[in-house]
Amino acid sequence: MRATPPKILLSEGSSLSAREAITALGLAGHRVELISSDPMCLGRFSRFVARVHAAPASGQDPDGYLAAVLALVKARAIDAVLPVHEQAYLFAAAGQRLPAGIGMALAEFTAFEQVQSKANLADLLTRLGVPQPATQVVRTPAAFATARPYPYFVKAAFGTASVGVWRVKDDRQRDALAEQFAQTGAFADGLLIQQAIVGTLERTQAVFDRGRLVACHIYRQVVEGPGGGDVLKESVEDARVRDIVETIGQALNWHGALSFDYIRETASGTPFFIDANPRLVEPMNAWFSGVDLPGALLRVSLGENPPAQASGRAGVVTRLGLMGLLDAARRRGRRRDVLREIAELTTGSGRYRGTREELVPLWSDPWCAVPLAVVVGRLMWRPGAAARFADSTVAAYSLTQAAVHRLHAWQHST
Repeated sequence: MRATPPKILLSEGSSLSAREAITALGLAGHRVELISSDPMCLGRFSRFVARVHAAPASGQDPDGYLAAVLALVKARAIDAVLPVHEQAYLFAAAGQRLPAGIGMALAEFTAFEQVQSKANLADLLTRLGVPQPATQVVRTPAAFATARPYPYFVKAAFGTASVGVWRVKDDRQRDALAEQFAQTGAFADGLLIQQAIVGTLERTQAVFDRGRLVACHIYRQVVEGPGGGDVLKESVEDARVRDIVETIGQALNWHGALSFDYIRETASGTPFFIDANPRLVEPMNAWFSGVDLPGALLRVSLGENPPAQASGRAGVVTRLGLMGLLDAARRRGRRRDVLREIAELTTGSGRYRGTREELVPLWSDPWCAVPLAVVVGRLMWRPGAAARFADSTVAAYSLTQAAVHRLHAWQHST
C-alpha cells in the first residue's frame, strides 16, 4: 500500500479516451497531470486535472514529444505514465531511451507491430484462428484493381479514429481511390481489403499484466457518431469474445491496454475481428458496468500484480452527449436539430432515455460545461462546422505516416 497517492501523467489530453480516463481515475480518488500540444485540450477542463504541460504534437514531432515527456517525468517525479492513445506505440518504439524504472505498462515493440499495422494484424488473427472477414493485402495498383464483390473496405496500414478507412461500392470509387493511393505512395505500406460483413459493431477493451488478463469489457455500438465513433453504447457479456481476447494477449505476452473492434454477424452471431487499438479506449461504459480499466492500467504500470476483475454488467447504456450534438448538426446542418438534441440530452428523453453520460459528466465534474458550451455555441453559429471538430482533435494526438516511419528509424538506431 502506497503511503502517498501516485503522481499520474496522461500521454495527451485531446482524445475522448483521455477525457474519460480522467473521469474514471478522478472518481477513484486520483488527480492527474496531462501533456498536450493543445493548451485548450478537452481534458484540461476537469476538476480532476492538476496540471497541463505543453509539448510538441507526437505525430508531428515524435522526438520533441518524447524529450518533453522524459524531462517532465524527471522534473515532476511522475510515478506512472498512462499512454491513453497512440503514444503507447511511440513509447514502445523508444525502447532503451526510456529510463529504467519508469512506471509505464508497455508491451514489446515487436508485439505492437503485430497489432498496430492492419496487415500484420490480419496475419496474427489468421495464425491464432480468430474469425475475421475475407482479407487481402495489396501493394500495387494492378492488384488493387482486381475485380471483387462490392461492397468492401479498404484500410491504410496505419490509421486513427476511422481515418484511413474507405467503403468501396463501385468501379468508379475504386478507380478514384487507386489514383489517390498512387499519388500518396500508400501502396508501399500495403493496403488491406476486407469483405463487408452484415452485422453490429462491437468493441472489446482489456488490460494485461505480461500476458495475464486483468480486466476486460465489451460494448455494442447502438448509435454511430461522427468519424465512426459512438453516440450510444450498450455493455455486453460474451465469454467467447473474452476468451479470444485472452488468447491474443497471451500470444503477444501483452503488457498494458489492448482493444479490438469486431462485427457480430447478424446471420450467425460470429464475432469477426476487424481492427486493433493497442491502447486504452473510452473506458466509462466499462466503469458504469463495474469494470475499472484505467485503475487496472495504473496498478500494472506501478508494477503491481492486481487480481483479475470480473466481467461487467450487461445492458448498461451510456451516451456521449457532445458527439450526439455533432451528429445532429452534421446530418442536416440545421440549428433546430441541434436545439432538439440539447433538449433531449437535458431531459433524458428520446434516444437518450435511460442512459448515463460518459464524456461530459456535469454531475461529477462541472468544469466539463466549458467545452460543452464552446461546442454548442459554435454549432448554433454554424452547424455545418461539426465535421471540423473531429478533424482538429484527431490531429492533436494521432501519429502520421511520417511519424510511424520515424519510430521505425528509432528501432534501427538502437
